[in-house]
Amino acid sequence: MTMPDRTLPTSDGQRAPLLAPGKVNVIVFARAGHEHSVSALRQLAQLEREVAAKPVRLAIVVSGDDAPAEVAEMLRETGVRGPALVDQGDALYGELGVAIYPSAGIVGKDRKLTAFQAFRKVNYLDAMRAQVAFALGEIDQAALARSLDPEAAPIASGGRARARLSLGRRLLAAGDAKGAIASARAAIGIDPASAEAHALLAEGLAKAGECEEAAKEAAQARSLSPATPFSVACAGR
Repeated sequence: MTMPDRTLPTSDGQRAPLLAPGKVNVIVFARAGHEHSVSALRQLAQLEREVAAKPVRLAIVVSGDDAPAEVAEMLRETGVRGPALVDQGDALYGELGVAIYPSAGIVGKDRKLTAFQAFRKVNYLDAMRAQVAFALGEIDQAALARSLDPEAAPIASGGRARARLSLGRRLLAAGDAKGAIASARAAIGIDPASAEAHALLAEGLAKAGECEEAAKEAAQARSLSPATPFSVACAGR
């Protein structure tokens, strides 16, 4: 799909193009005051810094219903430098068939939309790094697939920990908090510095009503990955 280029109003009363010519454009649909939008933009601010010397441009697309002051606060809080474009009547959102906030469209230098990357609580920054690297031609399709689904990687090089994480997530989704806790602890035993494993353990403990331990593990996950604000709702509260 070729992205439609156009000039849109910005949240600070100016106008700016949707696409920057000759660059990989990352277009992020976000909402002011939306928890996952804020989390995504915090991580994308880090990505902005990492690719500052490369032909990459990040633009935020916000709804025309969002108050300009709230958009400005979101940009200030997250540290994103890209322009905040206002999608009046959510026309672009509907035209592209965006399903959820936040979602990021990655557009190549040829203006072809290469992918939509939805937000996810773990590995979001890694996924976005890979999508941008692929659009820049720095990695191939196989490397992109490995980055987007690390649990499918071979058992070597951390695969054992990822396998435990994958099992734990499936157990948690099936309502088996005890099994998820055991799998998360096994993953931590293999890789103690895994923020994902501590986050999974926090979720399992919260589902089991072990609120104090869940809070400790969530804090550990945040300390290991400050860009991702993990939080859990405990069943015991």
